[in-house]
Amino acid sequence: MKKFILLFAVMLFGLIATAQTTLTNDTLQGAETVYFDSFRYTGAGDVVYQALCTELGGTSDGTLVLQGSIDGTNWNTLTEKTNYFIFFPSDTLTIVDGGVFTAVIKKSALNYFRSQGIGTSGDTTLVSHKWDYKR
Repeated sequence: MKKFILLFAVMLFGLIATAQTTLTNDTLQGAETVYFDSFRYTGAGDVVYQALCTELGGTSDGTLVLQGSIDGTNWNTLTEKTNYFIFFPSDTLTIVDGGVFTAVIKKSALNYFRSQGIGTSGDTTLVSHKWDYKR
């Protein structure tokens, strides 16, 4: 019985320690700019953001970047690797089929984050993204 209670406590702590959220998936069609769902950051821990690009038609291309804001209204593109932001593979993803963009946000002063996709003509790409909050 003690092992069961200990196992339950460990599992409960794991659920409390992380909270993964899937944002609304959207498509990037042709030469358009899409601002994907934003998420709120509380500053209490680290956040990992990840986007996956899936080709739906044509040849996927364009760029994907992460933007930050204090108020959720005025946005800046985050372009530098600092103590607060770490980007994989870089701060700008060149969109390809199967391309993955990852950013780690560490105790930032910014409150909101979103990604921006800029497409080129003749393609449709599904962008699936989520964030995982680590305490």
